[in-house]
Amino acid sequence: MQQQQRKRNWLNGLATLMVQRGNPLPPQLTGVPFPPNYDPANMPWKSLEVSPTDLGVVRLAGKDVDLFKLWTLIIQSGGGQKVSQKGAWPLVVQQFDLPEAMPSLHNPAELQPTAAVLERYYTVLLGPFEEAYRKNMMEQRAAMANRMPGGPQGPINPQARPGGMVGMPGQNGMPGGTSSAMNMMSQASAGPILDGSLPGQFLPAQQAVPMPFHQPNPMATGGGLPTNGGPHPAMNGNGMAIPKMQQGGFPNMPGGVPNGSMDMEHELESRKRKMQEAVESEAKRVRQKTGGSDVSDARSVTPPGTVDGPVAPPPSRRKIEYVPYAREVDTAGGRDLEHIQAEWARMSTKPMRHIDEWGQVDIDALTLSLRSRVSTEMSYALTTFTILTLLRGSNQGGGFPILQAPELLDELVDLVEDLAFEDVEDEGYPDEVSPIITHRELVNSLVEDGTKPFAALEREQGAKDPDHGPRHRPAEIILVVINILRNLSVASENQECLAKHEKLLHVVLRLCSLAPSSKSSSPLPLSSVLSLADLVTIRKDVMNLLLNIALQVNLSPAPPKELLLTVRRAYEVLASYLIDPTEAISPFQWILQTGIPPAVHQPKPPALADMALETFSRFTLPDDNRQVVSKAVPQTWLWSLLEALVHRLPVADNDFQVIMRDVWLTYVERLIMALYSLAFLAPPEVKERAKRDRQLGFPKVMLRLVKKFTVHAPPELRHHFAISVRRAIEAMKIVDDAEDAFDQSRSAVPTLAFGMGYGEHGDNRVERGMGLLSGYQEDITLGLMMHPELVDALLFSELESLVRVGR
Repeated sequence: MQQQQRKRNWLNGLATLMVQRGNPLPPQLTGVPFPPNYDPANMPWKSLEVSPTDLGVVRLAGKDVDLFKLWTLIIQSGGGQKVSQKGAWPLVVQQFDLPEAMPSLHNPAELQPTAAVLERYYTVLLGPFEEAYRKNMMEQRAAMANRMPGGPQGPINPQARPGGMVGMPGQNGMPGGTSSAMNMMSQASAGPILDGSLPGQFLPAQQAVPMPFHQPNPMATGGGLPTNGGPHPAMNGNGMAIPKMQQGGFPNMPGGVPNGSMDMEHELESRKRKMQEAVESEAKRVRQKTGGSDVSDARSVTPPGTVDGPVAPPPSRRKIEYVPYAREVDTAGGRDLEHIQAEWARMSTKPMRHIDEWGQVDIDALTLSLRSRVSTEMSYALTTFTILTLLRGSNQGGGFPILQAPELLDELVDLVEDLAFEDVEDEGYPDEVSPIITHRELVNSLVEDGTKPFAALEREQGAKDPDHGPRHRPAEIILVVINILRNLSVASENQECLAKHEKLLHVVLRLCSLAPSSKSSSPLPLSSVLSLADLVTIRKDVMNLLLNIALQVNLSPAPPKELLLTVRRAYEVLASYLIDPTEAISPFQWILQTGIPPAVHQPKPPALADMALETFSRFTLPDDNRQVVSKAVPQTWLWSLLEALVHRLPVADNDFQVIMRDVWLTYVERLIMALYSLAFLAPPEVKERAKRDRQLGFPKVMLRLVKKFTVHAPPELRHHFAISVRRAIEAMKIVDDAEDAFDQSRSAVPTLAFGMGYGEHGDNRVERGMGLLSGYQEDITLGLMMHPELVDALLFSELESLVRVGR
């Protein structure tokens, strides 16, 4: 209640000030009605969105912004001007849970930084109030200083104000100022926070702290001497009476020796020196002395309590401290973190530039520059082409239309092939099938080679040739071209053109290949111009390229040898991100492996593995593509991927709690889709091994997943798991059949992409043998099949086939 009353008083003061300035705020914001004879049609706050439920709250970017809280934060941080100088408005935005960018008022398609909008709101709404508040505080302190007596009075409460002080009702101070409002403002200005706290750390309003009181300087106040010449006993700084003065104004020196001119000058110098010492040390009390002139013979003593005229106080002095001018910076290791964060926020909200802003570019000139193979010409062409691929077209998801420049694309592919292989024939894979070298093994090998003694002095593969002069390494040009191809694949209008290019996939996947292991103990790229670090970067970019164009890749059912080699290389690249035993673990184990406690932060799924799963699912979606993959990939590689995908599925209760988040649920869906595609294209030997391998436990893991997503899932969440449940049951049915999915002689029903043919003809054919889930017949029949709301007719028939007990 006290906080609400303080906020109410503050709003009354804000409303009164804005009325005095001729711009009254809306009554919905302050609770104060418009003044008489004011036309709301002329109100300048028409575009201001006010909360319809709470007073003092405005709406910004769909969020509530409490003006009183905003005022408190800014005053604690030193005021709006100081916050702007330090670039701390993005930190204020975080206190109100506002987005970093919001649509512009004039152009909703254009984004603008929320910090700049909030700064304008504060300047317009609360800027005048802050100015009046600071003026009031200065006048209040001046009034206190004028009313201060010469002696020490002890600490003064800044909340107590005399009745005639500036800021009371009816005076030129805080508008509508009341004692409670003043107390609230004193609490709000407890001191700047950004100077002493960590960046972005704001504290709530604190209790009022009395300002430290400094004893007045007796030399500056004249030591209490009257200025009207009236009788007043002169006192020194310690409260003791000073010696009586003679008629000339100087006291008698000790011993009764009269003062001469030399004594007068000495006395003046002494007084000046002591005055200077008093200014430098305010805590030290200095005895104030007065002097007089030398009278030769006649001296008369002035009667007690009388002075021959007013005595002027000695001049006051101020201590001036010179501080070097420097910008206040909160640094960490010499880096201005606030400036870095502000620049990052500005760059992250920078709108994407339109491709028409570049002007006219001669595409034929770019093509000829690439064809010339001249270093400077290629540098110009690649730089220009890179910028063009970063710009976006007028249509949604559009970019540079590479379809209109086929010769330019051909030159890019030929440039990569010439630099990487130099007319070397593609020998393909050796007859002996070797295990897939994972991405983790490549990175570990790269780190180990770099940490060896004198590693920088050894000439490695892909290093720059000193005889080539200042020209770029061939690997650097290849990296730029791969980056251009990846940028081109983002535009939807280019994906079909890139997917159907006759040499593109073959060349880029050949770049990703490794040299035969017999040539070196550590893995090396197949291209001699690439280093291992270049190969790791190229593989990531090529996987991004495949992810964008995979849905447009349609392979021929009767592939030539070169196409089979390309598909095998694509499978090797994707599997290298998935089959590493250290990384092929369940979701909860992955979170524990990151080292971050789940209570503090739950990391997202592994990004590279997630991208590889999505690429594999898209690439193997058509049946023709699956058939080509089945012919090109060895069975040992298929089994390695199947085993790794099963190990990545959720098993324990902690795993199922983790996947309740949308990002992890999508990751599990991609795992199941990849499992289904892999089971579909795998030969019967791999399927039989999956059924019989007890160490893998494929039936148990899949059954537990289905039960968790159906029987044990809350009814309101079951629709989120419907796709995963259907694909999991279909994958188990394919493994259970253990047939060649591409052998049309065993079944008259055509093979479909999603396994729907099994349920349609399952009742008409006789299935023999034990089903994959025959050992769990009771759990399936009573726990799942007896609930029609969990399974439809198609899933019911497939589950019935899986739990069969044949002869």
